[in-house]
Amino acid sequence: MMRIPNEFVHPLFFREGEVMKIKDEKPFPHMMKIVYFYYDMIEREPFPWSNIEQSIPAVLQLWNEEKEMLEGCFAKRDRRSARAPMIRGLSYLLSCLFWLNGRRVKNVRHWQEEIRALPLKPVNCPERLQFVFDRCDIYHSFIQLSELFEETAKLAYKQMAINKRMSR
Repeated sequence: MMRIPNEFVHPLFFREGEVMKIKDEKPFPHMMKIVYFYYDMIEREPFPWSNIEQSIPAVLQLWNEEKEMLEGCFAKRDRRSARAPMIRGLSYLLSCLFWLNGRRVKNVRHWQEEIRALPLKPVNCPERLQFVFDRCDIYHSFIQLSELFEETAKLAYKQMAINKRMSR
């Protein structure tokens, strides 16, 4: 049993006082598919934000799986089926953004202020994310989320190259 901390309560992700039943833990990063922000909540080593060379590409792979499913949903104009994978994708993006900056997601309730404080993020990230948060089941939000993932991936790979060069 895992009690969801109040900082992670948000209408798209968790309700106040929600408790998740964890049957068996799956290998990284697959618990993120079951519990949004799982690794940010449990804070168990190895921390994904301490090793972005492995964690971010793994989460990007999860996004690619969701993206494929979402392309099918939107091709059929099935907004209802698109909602859950869009919310998962949104949680993956938030985790990637924080991990890229060497931090865990601490507060989803006040995500705007948290995102604004990040030094590495796509251009106009808070405004673009607000659009996705407000209308998470429409095609234009899917396009915006996809573009944010692409830009975040570029920033991540650039940061990984910088980290590699600095560690020589």
